[in-house]
This record gives sequence, structure tokens and C-alpha cells, in this order.
Amino acid sequence: MVLSIDYAISAGFPSPAEEHAHKRIDLNEILIKHPQATFLMRVRGSSMRDAGIDDGDVVLVDRAIRPCHGHVVVAVVDGEFTIKSLWQRGSRIKLQAANPTYPDIVPVDGQTVEIWGVVTRAIKDMPS
Repeated sequence: MVLSIDYAISAGFPSPAEEHAHKRIDLNEILIKHPQATFLMRVRGSSMRDAGIDDGDVVLVDRAIRPCHGHVVVAVVDGEFTIKSLWQRGSRIKLQAANPTYPDIVPVDGQTVEIWGVVTRAIKDMPS
């Protein structure tokens, strides 16, 4: 996707008008590091709200990034997708919600858990 940027917007003090330049940007270039391994997924539910990821947001998920402790990840638990924060110590893992009303997912014997990809961005609609 290529957009035209007519001007920059100051989030602090207003900037002089001559600094506003017309240039084109490529959102794929800015947002996506590994195009062949990046997917868009829509979030359903509020288990990650305290991490700034809300119901209806779209997340970019990069499958080329090695998941590490603290990453927000998309996991497949018993065949169902979920988005959680990865807690990892050695070979032990748990999937932590960012909302205290949701329990952590701690894998038990016989349960299948696959870390599917790492969330790199969240795109949200602004209130209108």
C-alpha cells in the first residue's frame, strides 16, 4: 500500500509550515520486515487490553522472528488461535493474558501448544 503524505503533524509544539513536505511512503516498507512470513489477523476478545491490543484490532504477525520471553505471540492451543504474552524459562512456557480477568494458559500433559508467530504491530481504529 502506498500513501501520499501531504504534511507531517507535530505532537508537541506546532512546527513551521515550510517543514511540511509532500512525499510518498510505502506502509509495507515501514511496517513489515519479512513480507513472505508476515500475516494480518483480527483480534477478538479483550484478554490483551492492558498491552494496548483491543477487540477488533488488526495485528501483524511475523513467523520469521524467533519467539522469546516477553514477546506478544500468536499461539495455537489445541487447534485454536490465541494471542498472549510469552513467558519462558528454559523449556517451561506459559501464555499470559494482559487482562487480570483472564487466566494464564499453562500447558499440561497431552495439550498441544505451538507458538505460531510474533506480533510486531497492532493497528486500531480511532474513535470517531
